[in-house]
Amino acid sequence: MISIRFSRDLSVTIFSICLLLSFSVLSRTAGAEDKHPDVVFIIVDDLNDWLGCLGGHPDAKSPNIDALANSGMLFPQAYCNSPQCRPSRTSLNHGIYPFHTGTYFNAKGKKETKIATPTMQEFFMENGYRVVSGGKVFHGGPGNRGDNLLKRPGDPKPPKGKDNFNAMRAPNDGYALEAADEEMGDYKVASWAIEQWNKATEKPLFMTVGFFRPHRPLQVPKEYFEKFPLESIRRPAEPEGVDDWEDMPDFAKKLARSHAHKPMHDGLSDHEYIVENEQWDVTIQAYQASVAFVDRQIGRFLDVLEENPRGRETYIMLVSDHGWHLGEKKHWCKGAIWEQTTRIPFIVRGPGVKAGSTCLQPVSLIDVFPSLVDFAGLAVPEWLDGVSVKPQLSDPRLKRPPAISSYGEGNTAIRTERWRYIRYEDGSEELYDHKTDANEWTNLAKDPQYLETKQKLADKIPSDQHPGLKVRDWFDKYQKGFSQ
Repeated sequence: MISIRFSRDLSVTIFSICLLLSFSVLSRTAGAEDKHPDVVFIIVDDLNDWLGCLGGHPDAKSPNIDALANSGMLFPQAYCNSPQCRPSRTSLNHGIYPFHTGTYFNAKGKKETKIATPTMQEFFMENGYRVVSGGKVFHGGPGNRGDNLLKRPGDPKPPKGKDNFNAMRAPNDGYALEAADEEMGDYKVASWAIEQWNKATEKPLFMTVGFFRPHRPLQVPKEYFEKFPLESIRRPAEPEGVDDWEDMPDFAKKLARSHAHKPMHDGLSDHEYIVENEQWDVTIQAYQASVAFVDRQIGRFLDVLEENPRGRETYIMLVSDHGWHLGEKKHWCKGAIWEQTTRIPFIVRGPGVKAGSTCLQPVSLIDVFPSLVDFAGLAVPEWLDGVSVKPQLSDPRLKRPPAISSYGEGNTAIRTERWRYIRYEDGSEELYDHKTDANEWTNLAKDPQYLETKQKLADKIPSDQHPGLKVRDWFDKYQKGFSQ
């Protein structure tokens, strides 16, 4: 046996080295634990399910959004909180339902409640993040809080006399611009976002980036129109041999004929005007061109997100603010609470998320704020109305509450994995079984065999709805005396 004796000085030296090594290991461990990920939130305006990954239209061209879905988790049953820009974006940015504030429409109502809690941008700033926001994130622009803000840039316009855009009229305002991508507002938003992403800073980064197309006017460079030749345009399916309105309540028929806050076209609805003037195919072409255009701009931004200059992990979420009709149920644009008006893309990519995975549980824009906070490793505030989707990233089979969409006081849609139930402000109802009726052509609300199902869904409608404008207020203002 060999015995080795150390001097006292040597023992102290070795002890000190061991202590320093221990502190170094602990410091690195603590640093890794404290290293919050970067979080990127992308919102697209008026984008429905006409994407390859959602299968909403067989001719959709959206390779970049599809690639994002294939690299993360897609939530195919995702819905907006409200089918108009201001209430939808106010709700998602504050994390509070429209029926808790009375923010139901783009026009402000006298009974609305001012929201006292912070926006998600303010919340992330208060929690040590560098916050940048650009493009159309809020209804009016990027919001007013952030370390760097970019107001939505404008777009080139058609030649004089060729611009058919009027926000109060039908959406047949498509035009193939003789312009390069670089001249378009969404190109500039993507370029700004790329520049902000590439800045190496000590703080973690929270980005909210809003792309404008396919919002009206449906005017994008000519090359995108050429991807969809008019002779190849396919319209949405319609039920054969029956009128889709036959089993709808009178209130729903009024809603289908209207855009609520818009006047009629000499007695014609948007759909009737578009059909009479043979504008259906050209408007579909313009919408699909606009989707293809914005997909390319989003792709430019997504490309740089592959590498993080801050050495952090990255979460990405992409959504739309609401859906859009292009003739389904003889309705156009937004302003209704059927499937096509409320369904949105909802995609998440992040560390540990299985590429190409899908969660069939319903999610909503009310879940955006809590999810982004949860991704960042921060405590989710109790005052938020939504529920984080982070648990579903690990187990997509975990059950979630139904999605709730509202349009004016007393008009509410409940969407579960299988059912859509609608109750209008006059008490009339619609019920659709998506297991057998994905197009919502057969209203089961009056069928006695579904009474129990209907009641269970009706019980999900919140009883604490804030008073505010009703849809019939818009009917009375703009559409007096139009036919039932």
